Amino acid sequence: MSPLEYFALASIALLFLMGTPLTVAFSLGSIIILIESMGLPINNLAQLFFSAMNSYTLLAMPFFILAGNVILRCEGVKHLRDFLNRMVGHLPGGMAAAIIIFAAFLGSVSGSATACLAIIGTIFVPMMVESGYSRPFASGLTVTSAGLGAVIPPSIFFIVFGSANRIPIADLFMGGIGPGLLAATLMIITAIVISKKRGFKSTTVATNAERWDSFKKAFPLALMPIIVLGGIYSGQFSPTQAAAVSVFYSLFMAKILYKKFSKKDFVDSIVSTARLSSMIYFLVVGGELFGKVLGYIGLPQLIAQWVIDMNLGPVAFLLMAQGILLFMGFFFSSFPMVIIVLPLFLPSVYSLGIDPVLYGALAIFCSIIGEVTPPMGPQLWIAAPICKEKIGNIMRESWVFLGVQVFALILTTLFPAISLFLVNFIR
Repeated sequence: MSPLEYFALASIALLFLMGTPLTVAFSLGSIIILIESMGLPINNLAQLFFSAMNSYTLLAMPFFILAGNVILRCEGVKHLRDFLNRMVGHLPGGMAAAIIIFAAFLGSVSGSATACLAIIGTIFVPMMVESGYSRPFASGLTVTSAGLGAVIPPSIFFIVFGSANRIPIADLFMGGIGPGLLAATLMIITAIVISKKRGFKSTTVATNAERWDSFKKAFPLALMPIIVLGGIYSGQFSPTQAAAVSVFYSLFMAKILYKKFSKKDFVDSIVSTARLSSMIYFLVVGGELFGKVLGYIGLPQLIAQWVIDMNLGPVAFLLMAQGILLFMGFFFSSFPMVIIVLPLFLPSVYSLGIDPVLYGALAIFCSIIGEVTPPMGPQLWIAAPICKEKIGNIMRESWVFLGVQVFALILTTLFPAISLFLVNFIR
C-alpha cells in the first residue's frame, strides 16, 4: 500500500477512537482512497452514495421499523402480556418464562431489539418486581431476552445483511428461527431453574374465563406474524411488500381494533422510524465505501487464504469466526458489525462450502450478543433507565443468559439443521 493509503486507514482508526460517528469515520478515509488510489472521479461520489441506498429489498427495513414503533404505542402489547401471564404466570418461574416468550413473539412483529427492550422493560419489569422477583434479575432477563427480537424474523439485521451481500432475505428469515427458538427454550429452562432456586413467587391462577378474555384481546396482534411470514412463504408478496403490509395492519390494529392510537403516537412513530432508518442508511453508505476499499486492499481474500492455510474445516471455521465476532462485540455495536465486519468472512464461507444463510444467522446472533457486553453494550445503557437498575447489577444477572445464548450458537454450529431445516424445506 502507498503512504496515502496508510494515512487514510490510520485516519479511520483515529476518528473511530475519538468517538466520531462511524459513518463519518469510514466515509472520509474511504473517499480519499477511492479518489486518489482507485481513480474514482469525484463527480461519481453522489452516484455511489445513491446506489448504496437504492435497494428494493432494503426498503423493507424502514417499513418493519415503523410497524414495530406503531405496535410499541398501541394496547396490543399489554393484552399479549396479560394473556401470557395468565397462561404461565402461576407456574414456578412462569413470569420469567413469559418475558422470554413475549420477546420471541415480539421479534416476529417488530424485528428490533431496542423496541423489544423498551416494551418489555416498561410493562414487564414492574410487574415482576411486584410479584416478588428481584429487580436486577428481571432487568438482566429483559435485556438478554430482547436480543431474541433481532434474530427471530422479520429482522432488520437480516434485511440489511441480505440486501448488502445478495443473500435471499426470505432464506435468512427462516435460518434465524431455529437458533432463536433454541435460545429461547434454553433461556426459559434456565430462568425457571433460577426462579425455583431463589424462591421467586408465582402469580395467582387465572380462571378460564380470564384466559379466554385475554386471548381474544391479544389475538389481533398474534395474527400479525402469520399474515406477514405466511404471505412471504406462500408467495403472495415479497419481504418488502410484506413489510408494507405489516405497516397497514399495525395501523389498522392500533386505530380501529384497539382504538388507543392518537395523532401524537403516529407522529412519534414516524419520527422514531426516520431517526433509526436514516442512521442505518448512513451506515450502509459508509459500509459500502469501506467495503470497496477493503476489497481493493484485498483483506477478505487475505482472510480466506489464511483460513485455507490453517486447514480449518467448516465447523472449526464457524466456531473461530463466532469467537472473533463475540470478542469484537465488546467494542462494536451491532449494526457496524453487520454492515462492515460480517462480510469480511464471506469469501471464506463460500470457499469452505458453508451455507451463507447458516453463517448469517450465527454471525448476526453474535452481533446481537455484543449489544449486551461491556464496555460498549448499548442495550445496557438503554435498559438501565427503563428498568430503573444499575448497569453493574443488570450485567451480573445477564451473564448466565448470555452463556445460554452462546451455547445455543455452539449447538447450531455442530448441528446446522437447527438453522437450515426450514430453509431447505422452502427452497
